[in-house]
Amino acid sequence: MRCRAVALVLVVLSVAGGARSAGAQSTERSLFVSVLGQGGVAVQGLGPDAFVVREDGRPVEVLRASRATEPIDTAVLVDNSQAVTPYISDLRTAIQAFVERMTKGGHHVAIVGLADRPTILADYTNNPAQALKGVQRLFAQPGSGTTLLDAINEISRGLQKRDAERRVMLVITTEGTDFSTPNHQRALESVKASGASFNTVLITRPGGADLSTDEARSRGIVLDEGPRVSGGRYTQLLSSMALKGELDQVAADLEGQYRVVYARPAALVPPDKIDVSVKQPGLTVRGTPAPVRKSPVAGE
Repeated sequence: MRCRAVALVLVVLSVAGGARSAGAQSTERSLFVSVLGQGGVAVQGLGPDAFVVREDGRPVEVLRASRATEPIDTAVLVDNSQAVTPYISDLRTAIQAFVERMTKGGHHVAIVGLADRPTILADYTNNPAQALKGVQRLFAQPGSGTTLLDAINEISRGLQKRDAERRVMLVITTEGTDFSTPNHQRALESVKASGASFNTVLITRPGGADLSTDEARSRGIVLDEGPRVSGGRYTQLLSSMALKGELDQVAADLEGQYRVVYARPAALVPPDKIDVSVKQPGLTVRGTPAPVRKSPVAGE
């Protein structure tokens, strides 16, 4: 398995529509932050003094830091196109273990197939039996390609309608053919608007991906940039047999997250970017801003 190293300080773009102008006093905002040490093991026991948060380069006051206990909405976007035929057994085994772990932890999981068109195989549920029915519906579809970017746009809209503060998109895919509309900018905007951390698990093939088409290039950009702008993970696997171990690490990463609360000073313009880091050297840090619930509109 080859996992791309993540910079100590990850720049996280503020969620579109999630930042509002502050009033006369500072406003509390939250980040869900992963802090990983050697071997990707979650680092526990850090207090607020351990974290540094900056908005547009300016440090802000960190008020609290505690283990994140809020339920997570996780959309698992799975490549079930013809390209996964050699890997389908490993995919089903790994995803089943991940689903069981997350739902038993009280989190909601949805499973979305990517072949030909985005297809919900299991809607958001924290019932293990219901989620596993979606896993059992995973089969490689002959003659099909994926529709990843289209699925990202649709899943983003769905996540924005839900109440969960912790949101995750987990993409498990190969380097096969993609038939999405080749608009990576729109897909990345959808990732940011969703308020979710975007996580890529890419099963590679000898010789690398064929990037000769606009669709393939757009997909490659989204798979690479999505984790960068949202506080997620990017992992390449040389073998589908390593998928279960990688999904175990994804689950452990989410289970070990902090909720970091900081004070946003009064300002007329919301920040363009948020940086989060820790003072202790040698640790990997990733952060995703908690979505801000919109105030209800009269008559809705």
